Amino acid sequence: MNTHKRPSLTAILGGTFNPPHQGHINAALSAADKIGIETVQLMPCKLPPHKQVSLSEAHRVNMIKLSCKQNSRLSPQLIELSLPSPSYTVKTLRALKQVTDDTICFFIGADSLYNLDQWYEWEQLLSYCHLIVMRRDNVDFTPGPTIERWLEENAISNPDELYTTPSGGVLLVDTPLFNVSSTDLRNILSARRHSNEDSGESSQILAQWLPEGVIEYIEANQLYKS
Repeated sequence: MNTHKRPSLTAILGGTFNPPHQGHINAALSAADKIGIETVQLMPCKLPPHKQVSLSEAHRVNMIKLSCKQNSRLSPQLIELSLPSPSYTVKTLRALKQVTDDTICFFIGADSLYNLDQWYEWEQLLSYCHLIVMRRDNVDFTPGPTIERWLEENAISNPDELYTTPSGGVLLVDTPLFNVSSTDLRNILSARRHSNEDSGESSQILAQWLPEGVIEYIEANQLYKS
């Protein structure tokens, strides 16, 4: 009898989560379904080197925890917050591999893939994980020549390969297009604060894209006022 245990896969979605929304979450869960992973860990970055974060670390963590509380398929992964600044994905993945024997599947969007060659030590990423690229349905996939060549060397087509090697693959997964961004939601929240009006349209949009607990937290703490 074959008693060899199949390796466990850990799915991680990183980001600023400012705020966390269903566009992030549903795309990741859709990709997770296609590769046979039940739970996705939401990992807030500490200080992203390429952008400013207008909200405190504590508020972002609290919103992530609320999102996870309302969806049993989500869990928070806070390791990056304990690491020295600034945040670099390769350093975080290296730290993760020191505390888990699971195979790490790191989820990114196609837009992040296009800029991957600008990331710190980007060619070392696959030493610590498989990359799962969430490619949006019905959107042209147009990586530049450097990334195109890199994909030719590292892309895999069968999700089963994630279980047979501990790292080194790039799997492209088609996911539904969720036409929303954190910037859109922040702008709506800010506009509501300035007008002191709670229009039905803005409330409907927020209810569609933000978990109820996150909306309540934003209101209670008067976030995104400017």
